[in-house]
Order: sequence, then C-alpha cells, then structure tokens
Amino acid sequence: MSSQETEDSGKPGLAELRDEYPSGWRVLTQHDSVGYMVDALMDAPDYHFSKSKLAEKAGVSRQSVHTHLDLLLRLDIVETVDDTSPEKYRLNSEDELVRELHRLNGLVNEKLDPAQGWTDGPESSGS
Repeated sequence: MSSQETEDSGKPGLAELRDEYPSGWRVLTQHDSVGYMVDALMDAPDYHFSKSKLAEKAGVSRQSVHTHLDLLLRLDIVETVDDTSPEKYRLNSEDELVRELHRLNGLVNEKLDPAQGWTDGPESSGS
C-alpha cells in the first residue's frame, strides 16, 4: 500500500502517520519557516531579535514567527533576553540541541565542499 492510499482503504497513509507521530527531525523540518528561523538565529548567535527582526532576517512572515516561536522556546533553541521590552530572543548557544545543529551544519557543509567534488551547489552555477 502506498503512503497516499487513505481514501480507498480508510486507513491513514504513511505520510499522514508521520505527520501525526513525527520524529524529532520531522518536528524541526515540517515547516519551512522553522528552518529559516533557525538558520537566521545560527547566523547571528549573539544578536537579540525582536519577533519582527527575526521575521525579517529569516525571510518569513511575522505570523510565522508568532506561530513557531513557542516550538523553538520549548526546544530551548531560543531563549528570551531578560529585561527587554518588547521581548527579544537569542539563540541558546549553550543548549545541547543547538550544539548538535551546529555540528550537523558543519558536517553537511564539509560534505558539500566544492573541493570534495560537490558540483550542484551555488558555487557551480557561476552566479
């Protein structure tokens, strides 16, 4: 049975089950906005972001920040900056998950390094 076969059999497909019971990886990647927000935070680990500034730097809507910020706070990827009004946020660089995200980022970049034979990246497009 394919993951799309839900209407014929009445059973949820694999994709629906993955959405209903997501892995940790799926939680982080199921919404593009979350990835863009984490990427922006990792690019400026010491910067204190307002919700509007995070939306701007991540290239997402303020509504997306509002929607997904609670997830990043619950995962300790983001922490609130004390005594700020309006409230500001920063990357929680001391958190184990953030350290692992930096490690993953480094491994991916290393494997995609043009010196290692990667030719499908932005460097190969000539722009």
